[in-house]
Amino acid sequence: MTDLEPTSSDKPIYQKIAQDLADRIRDGGFAVGDRLPSERDLADQLGISRMTVRQAFKSLTDAGLIESRIGRGCFVARPKIDQRLQRLSGFSEDMARLGRRAASVILRQTVVPAAGEAREALGIAEGDPVVLLERVRLADAVPMAFEISWLPAALVPGILDKHDFSTASLYEVLRRDYGLVPWQAEQTVEADLPDAMTASALDIPLTAPVLVLTRRTADSAGHVIEFVRSAYRGDRYKMRARLSPPDTTDS
Repeated sequence: MTDLEPTSSDKPIYQKIAQDLADRIRDGGFAVGDRLPSERDLADQLGISRMTVRQAFKSLTDAGLIESRIGRGCFVARPKIDQRLQRLSGFSEDMARLGRRAASVILRQTVVPAAGEAREALGIAEGDPVVLLERVRLADAVPMAFEISWLPAALVPGILDKHDFSTASLYEVLRRDYGLVPWQAEQTVEADLPDAMTASALDIPLTAPVLVLTRRTADSAGHVIEFVRSAYRGDRYKMRARLSPPDTTDS
């Protein structure tokens, strides 16, 4: 990086440095996982303050291009996963589409009585048995989401005994083994801070933002087959939606 020099413009110096580093990352000058020069080295090289370099690094971190590792420095981050909200698919299918290797860590899998939000979403009676599947979803061995799924047990007899959901796709199993085809869904997305369980599962601090998704999935006949709540790492995910022109009949 001996040729890195702030160019002349009206931009603050830290923005010029951040832009130069961003260009190098996007052009392949720095690969995913490469360590950037330290604040001290870059400040000495450019004859600027460490505070200015720190501002540049913060700008790149906020943009998701680099990540800070305590005691080790700043490294080029893996690009955020681009999830398209207009398509009904599961985590495993999304990762396959992006060329990433999906896996899961099973935290809990059991049958419990239906209650609260999950019972209401599934439209079943209080106390009816539901399958609960709690997983940390991984992409290329990196924690991406903490996910809890509930399914009416009557629709999926023996599902936990027959399948290993550390590697199996839930949606694929539903289609292949139970004839339950996820066809339509209602989904919400909210920004939030993680609770202690979520932060621990995703290996993030309690101050790191997450994207909380809830999804109520039905088959083609309108029967609800799944309710899921997922917390996605805000530094690893971005959501994309395709918007159509407004209906001219709308008031």
